[in-house]
Amino acid sequence: MMNSPLASWVRSVAIATIVTSLMLAVLIVSAEETPALKDWLKATFYHHWLGKGALALGLFTVASLTLRLKHAPRLSTIIFLETVAVILAVGVIAGFFLLHVLKLV
Repeated sequence: MMNSPLASWVRSVAIATIVTSLMLAVLIVSAEETPALKDWLKATFYHHWLGKGALALGLFTVASLTLRLKHAPRLSTIIFLETVAVILAVGVIAGFFLLHVLKLV
């Protein structure tokens, strides 16, 4: 099972989740702090949240299809890294907006 096509897909989707969640955290904070980026997202995708979603979906799809590694780390290691990345991304987004609500940013 370790080298099966299914295991390869599970690894690639987990790695794509890592990449996408970190990209979204950076994009969300950057769009709030850089009006030009937020305006570009609005102009291109009708609304900045639709733009972030479309970019995330595109990156996730491309990363899932291209990151099918034959000699990848153990699945448990990748899932642990995925958990850490998602917690970090949520922390960055929540922390930014908490600081924003408290008027510290």
